[in-house]
Amino acid sequence: MHLRAQRTYPRPRPSSATDRVLVQRITRGDETAFSELLARYRSTVYATAYAVLLDPEQVAAVVTDAFEEARRTAAEFLDTQGSVSGWLTHLTRLRIARHRAA
Repeated sequence: MHLRAQRTYPRPRPSSATDRVLVQRITRGDETAFSELLARYRSTVYATAYAVLLDPEQVAAVVTDAFEEARRTAAEFLDTQGSVSGWLTHLTRLRIARHRAA
């Protein structure tokens, strides 16, 4: 009896185009889109902030600030060719710098 090895494929990561559609929806006030963006990228933003700050309370404040800034600047981001991941990481680093300067 010959058994074929079953191939398993990794779950595809949402494409950057899909991420950009979420950002477009956010510009129209879609809270579901904002929640989905938060679910997709919260761990990335948290890890970026934690790597520098190490204090969970400070990190939580930075994560909140970064996502609120993303909500405010979503329309401006759409004028760029950047990735959503890169944009959120950039916003996080800016918030870290501001937090450390305060």
